[in-house]
Amino acid sequence: MGPEFWGDDDIGRLARYWQELAAQAGGVPLRSMFDPARVLKLLPRLIVVEHLGNQDFRYRLLGTEVDRFTKSRYTGRRTSEIEGHGPGNRIHALYVSTLAFERPVGMALPYVGRSTVCTSVRQIAVPFRTGAQPDQVISLIEFVMRPNVIPRLLAASERRLI
Repeated sequence: MGPEFWGDDDIGRLARYWQELAAQAGGVPLRSMFDPARVLKLLPRLIVVEHLGNQDFRYRLLGTEVDRFTKSRYTGRRTSEIEGHGPGNRIHALYVSTLAFERPVGMALPYVGRSTVCTSVRQIAVPFRTGAQPDQVISLIEFVMRPNVIPRLLAASERRLI
């Protein structure tokens, strides 16, 4: 897929940055090639997960916007130990697909959680290697809100997303 496929929004910017790194690496880039300074604006919505084998992942890092919106601290936790985060979850499937296809995978989903203000979620995941095989995923998540809603001005009980 050419750069024009991804568009010019934040999701497209992350995909194009990954494609640049993949071209330099000749395939899935090393995680050490990823320079957070190149995507500073995106950092609050980035999620870094590490593949632990089989269907299990560990959340290595969740951006501040994700933490604030979820009202949870998942950093360091395994998907297998968090209800609804393992196999059968569509976001979990995104991580699995990203590693299996060794390329960016994106999705847009209607929101089905407890938030009264979020209508849908857009997300892209890109694979990285720390060893011989792709084993880390960096993902950008966007929460699509009802019109005229500013999440940081809402009561925490109304912001809960995941």
